[in-house]
Amino acid sequence: MITTTAIVAREPEQPQSINWAMEEVEVYTPGEGEILVEMRATGICHTDIVLSSVPSGRVGIQYPKILGHEGAGIVRALGQNVKSVEVGDPVLLSYYSCSSCGSCQSAHPAYCEVFAEGNYVGGQGGMKISNNGEAPWSKFFGQSSFSRHSVVSEISVVNVRDMIKSEDELKLFAPLGCGFQTGMGAILNSSNAGLDDVVMILGLGAVGMGALMTAKIRECKAIIVVDKVEARLEHAKRLGASHTINTGTPDKPNLNDAVRQIFPSGASVVIDSTGVPTLIEEGLRATEKRGKLVLIGVPPLGYELNVDVVQHINSGRSIVGCIEGDCIPGKV
Repeated sequence: MITTTAIVAREPEQPQSINWAMEEVEVYTPGEGEILVEMRATGICHTDIVLSSVPSGRVGIQYPKILGHEGAGIVRALGQNVKSVEVGDPVLLSYYSCSSCGSCQSAHPAYCEVFAEGNYVGGQGGMKISNNGEAPWSKFFGQSSFSRHSVVSEISVVNVRDMIKSEDELKLFAPLGCGFQTGMGAILNSSNAGLDDVVMILGLGAVGMGALMTAKIRECKAIIVVDKVEARLEHAKRLGASHTINTGTPDKPNLNDAVRQIFPSGASVVIDSTGVPTLIEEGLRATEKRGKLVLIGVPPLGYELNVDVVQHINSGRSIVGCIEGDCIPGKV
């Protein structure tokens, strides 16, 4: 058992708020198929915030909870039958999947039958809180990378021994496990955007930037980026965006009108990484006939997208949900 520190999420004191604190925890020895990882860095994803700002019991969430799912670290100990890594190997961490359901067996583990339970909820048994002996809900996305040391499922681990040149690179690549992987896969897998596509990306965090860079690599016809932060839009131009729309200006442009002024038919692929209901709805209206709206950002829980079914039939549009970019982490 190792004594370490972790960011522990407790039940929110106010609706839609977080209640995080650094606490001392004790981490158990890894069991079969598990790996003890010492974290060197972790990203913070919007999902970490969303899934720690809801009341206990909502979508299965329980407290106290240790979040984090974009970890990067060093292997410190192995459980039985672990074959993919050795002690001392640098690793990047991604999501958990069961490996045996229909989706996993057909090379779509992001749509694993137990994805929600195994990733959003996690489980108990990997550690305890030092001052009171509580067993927190850990194993979040198979990793709980907000703990300095964590017992991680082997399925969540990607060995980067032959790819990483320094510890600084290891730290830099931590968001590959979710954010950048998701954005890349939204273009490559979920929409298969290519040369003839006008791509519009809503939100320029890690997911949006990953989508932007992938769209540029795939030489998409045009790349429209949308954000309310001008500095992000300027950076997006340097990464290959052909058009920018700033929704943070006082006039608050109508997204559909703004897009159709540039491309009268609309965008053939729209990627939403914001989860903002008004942007999702405007993004759908700005999608051309037979185009695709790819939903990634998590909206307020309970939000429902209203669709005029007859209009939707006549438009031929597709609305696609996207988890982890439909990627297999070890192949990304």
